[in-house]
Amino acid sequence: MWYKNSFRRHLCDMHIDDWDDSFLSMFSPEEYVENLKRAKIQNAMIYFQSHVGLCYYPTKSGRIHNGFIGKEDAMRRLVDLCHKEGISVTGYYSLIHNTWAHDNYPDWRMLNKNGVSLRNPDSTDSGMEFAGGNTLARHGLCCPNNMNYREFVAQQIKEMSEYFSVDGMFYDMLYWPCMCCCGHCRKRWADEVGTPFPTEENWNDKGWLLLMEKHRTWMGEFAQWVTDITKELFGNVSVEHNVAYSALPGGKTANCEEVIAACDYAGGDLYRGIYSQSFACKFYRNITKNQPFEYMFSRCAPNLGAHTQIKSKDVMRSALFLTAANHGATLVIDAIDPVGTMDSRVYNRIGEVFEELIPYEPYLIGEAVEDIGLYYSLKSKFNPRGEIYTNYLGVTNVVESMIAENILCGVTGGFHDINKYKILVAPALTDEDTYDNKRIIDYVKNGGCLYLSGADNSGLLREFFGAEVKGYTKEEVVYIAPEENIQSAFDYFNENAPLNFEASAPIVEGINADSVLATITLPYTHQKTMKFASIHSNPPGIRTVLPAMAMTSYGKGKVLWSALSIEAVEQYDYKRIFINLMKQIFGFKPTIISDAPKDVEITLFKTQDAFLLSTVLLNTDYKARRVEDFKISAECDKTPKGVCLLPDGKALSFETCGNKVTFLCENSEIFNMYKIIF
Repeated sequence: MWYKNSFRRHLCDMHIDDWDDSFLSMFSPEEYVENLKRAKIQNAMIYFQSHVGLCYYPTKSGRIHNGFIGKEDAMRRLVDLCHKEGISVTGYYSLIHNTWAHDNYPDWRMLNKNGVSLRNPDSTDSGMEFAGGNTLARHGLCCPNNMNYREFVAQQIKEMSEYFSVDGMFYDMLYWPCMCCCGHCRKRWADEVGTPFPTEENWNDKGWLLLMEKHRTWMGEFAQWVTDITKELFGNVSVEHNVAYSALPGGKTANCEEVIAACDYAGGDLYRGIYSQSFACKFYRNITKNQPFEYMFSRCAPNLGAHTQIKSKDVMRSALFLTAANHGATLVIDAIDPVGTMDSRVYNRIGEVFEELIPYEPYLIGEAVEDIGLYYSLKSKFNPRGEIYTNYLGVTNVVESMIAENILCGVTGGFHDINKYKILVAPALTDEDTYDNKRIIDYVKNGGCLYLSGADNSGLLREFFGAEVKGYTKEEVVYIAPEENIQSAFDYFNENAPLNFEASAPIVEGINADSVLATITLPYTHQKTMKFASIHSNPPGIRTVLPAMAMTSYGKGKVLWSALSIEAVEQYDYKRIFINLMKQIFGFKPTIISDAPKDVEITLFKTQDAFLLSTVLLNTDYKARRVEDFKISAECDKTPKGVCLLPDGKALSFETCGNKVTFLCENSEIFNMYKIIF
């Protein structure tokens, strides 16, 4: 399939309305292709339609964009020109977000609990005011549970398959932008469940949780339906659905495993910074059916909202090489000017960066070496008490901690093998994850080391510790007081100066006292009362026997439980304590030991005859700094025979001790790749 050796991809957003005659009037397939060539693009994702809902091809089911009247074949000529230049083509189609369909077919609309569309075009008000300033007012949302809307989608896919010859199709917006309460959703709920339709968000309500489950099922079923129709009509093409929301916080989107299962490979567009990119790359890498995964990168700074601003060359280099360090493909996103033009300077810069990447592409192979697995739940993106500490926050924060400590990690979960990891970190799981409890239990039983935080997965807490949660403290500022035998991991925090934590603590009973490593200390008073000990803070004053941390042996393995999600706090004290606990409790021995700066990420991939090791500076400045020299020691499966710097193969000096090899990374800039030869 085309995607297997395609690492340089491109999308030019064309969400353009047509109320002005100048819009897309200057669109040129020839100039478009010239820009793709400037940028060294291997695959072009090309718009056949957009969120606006207007089509860029002759359509009978919808309406063609006014700018394409008189040049109806312009987009097909673009597809043909790409193929002529050896550029594969993926067609773009927007699902659910279709303003034209929403406005013309009122019965297709997503509606809130009051029966009103977020766009609400029937209002007498004009402009954004009709939706109270909600940016979704620009987007008409169609419900995938509406069979008439589905028939329309099927007609449009058929039209595209008959008009275009492409290598793949990409479908955008496969998620619930709002909690749809339309008649079609209510009917489906009534047919499948039969209870009153939930309309109020309540993560402690079984009905609400069942609705979230149904939303995941319904969206996955819709995605698979689209995939099946596409492959039936187009033939041997790839299908990708945008799964960006699977790598984002928020538990209501239902962009989960069920949607990803309908994709030939995983990918999505994210705009949350370079550490978030690292997390997403690791997640996509382990959930995708086929490699390489795809990371979508906006060329605009900081995002597509800044239409004329371009990221610096060094910011681009760092982002593109971070994806490459994780052996993924980059899709660079640009946005067309409303009149239909593109800025060639943008494509020159993209091409300069991709030119640097090309020599490394033959080495983007192998199996990732990951010491620590971060259990990411697409079902536990919520906290039942409304506090900030969730599985998503814990996993993404631990990614940053692992990078700073030069520890190899991977993002795993119910979608991936967990047995290969030296330690499995599972932050803030809930009872929504009980479907995977047996695998986690077996992992520990067979010798695995599990770090578990929070008390919302009652099954795991009961299995490992025989414990039950009886409630939560009314105090929302508590303290963790370490026992003497674990105090060294807490550095200067101790019983008299315990570690503070801003959340309520679970009241857990049944844990053997000998297993307890730390206890909860409460402040002198509840922080929301007039009575206080210290006016500016809530100092610790009441020691309790409530367990804050406990450790137990289970089968051949170990479990460290923390009542509070210390791994999710960004402050360095918590990060340091978390790492200390991994080493002290589990005796963790990393594959890689390095004194690399904390903003340099190291990745490692194993092939039949070598390790491929990459270092990438996570730069966010206009101009990247020079990276100071640093050492790397890698524990190999076999005695290393040599180390070379890729892509030119320059031999480097190295030392060995058994199967461990040590070498110096000199004169590093943003990216280096090394081959450790067995």
